[in-house]
Amino acid sequence: MATALAMPIPTSPSNPQKRPRLPIATASGLLALLSEPDPTLVQHALTKLLSVVDTLWHEVAEALPDLEAIAEGGVVGGEEEEDNDDTSMAVDNSTGAAAVVFDTLTRQKAAALASRVFFHLEEPRQALRLALESGNEYFNVLSPKVEDEAYVERLVNAAIGEYVKKRRGEFDGATTVVSGGGGAVKEEEEE
Repeated sequence: MATALAMPIPTSPSNPQKRPRLPIATASGLLALLSEPDPTLVQHALTKLLSVVDTLWHEVAEALPDLEAIAEGGVVGGEEEEDNDDTSMAVDNSTGAAAVVFDTLTRQKAAALASRVFFHLEEPRQALRLALESGNEYFNVLSPKVEDEAYVERLVNAAIGEYVKKRRGEFDGATTVVSGGGGAVKEEEEE
């Protein structure tokens, strides 16, 4: 009886079989790409990090300030000069360093990634805030992907909880700020 030898499968256009990719063991290399001035590298890093955030969220958490800066302002390392959908450069007047202004897709990816990290950190309000910025591709309430069901369900529950809390506060009493007295006075509505 002959045994088959384990030989690597060469890949070529005529042989479409590919070797399976090994899972990423650490996110440190991808996180380093977030500070690169080339927007293509940043977008590639965000795409790869989105695929591993559910297992490496604890490492990605270190980059939350950068992710939020990309998602909310579109700039890492400087001041944004003009808000547009194209990637461009801006100059930080305090340091003279160039900062990258990212396009909408990159901002949405950064928001989705930061939202996932906040989800794993059990901060549903922050996760919801960023999920809403990430757009339908990354946060689809009506038809979530199977792997996103727990994430979407938790954020929907957080949204409902916030709504109930706000309505309960309106029902229980109103808070009115009184000027000149130096503070806020809670006035309860008469029953």
